[in-house]
Amino acid sequence: MTDKKTVDPGLFDPGKEAGSPEDFILKRIRELLHQGELQPGARLPSERLLAETLGTTRGNVRKALQKLEFYGLVDISPQSGTRISAMGQETVEELMAAIPVSRTQKMADLMEARFILDLQCARLAAERRSEADLNLIEQRQEAFLKKFFAPGNRDYLEEDYLFHLAIAHGAGNHVLISLLSQLTPKIVTRDQPHLKQRDKDFSRIPGEHERIIDAIRRCDPEAAEEAMLNHRQWAMKRIFTGDQE
Repeated sequence: MTDKKTVDPGLFDPGKEAGSPEDFILKRIRELLHQGELQPGARLPSERLLAETLGTTRGNVRKALQKLEFYGLVDISPQSGTRISAMGQETVEELMAAIPVSRTQKMADLMEARFILDLQCARLAAERRSEADLNLIEQRQEAFLKKFFAPGNRDYLEEDYLFHLAIAHGAGNHVLISLLSQLTPKIVTRDQPHLKQRDKDFSRIPGEHERIIDAIRRCDPEAAEEAMLNHRQWAMKRIFTGDQE
């Protein structure tokens, strides 16, 4: 077994790939923890050495380590390098195993998580928003409407995201903003054939937004949460069922 304080880079064998390159790197680190070759508090090899050993780029290694840092599972320091969290081994293993890999991030899971965040953001925005926050939400809605109703346009997801992000800013919680920002690009970049539709379900979207804005404007958290709940429920229906009434 290797020294608890460092890890033999030769233990990182590319072997079989698992999703993206950074997913493979995370998988190998989890395996080393499980095998006892890597202990909590151990220092990982440098980005350069890991990249060479795994036959990948330093950029991929950096992305993997940044993902671990985001979840609090490594500490990255320019002076002392990258160390695994000093939490108990079983805890670190379980938390690493819970990090979703690229190929397992299902659209339904992403949307469900965003659903929960949006509800809380709407409620808090109604309680905490400033006039500047409200102005930004209204400006983002105007930009959304311009794109939504543009002749021949079928892609308005980015403007929709910016609208919801403005609501998150109104909530005044930077962790919620960060979580929403982590989830949404994974949704925006997915191929979504349903966006080509312009049936009556989709014509509801501008009005759904307006009801959310009105509740936030009136500082009514219950109404804001209810309006957002209605909006997200219809969004799930539009994307996953295509049902019409």
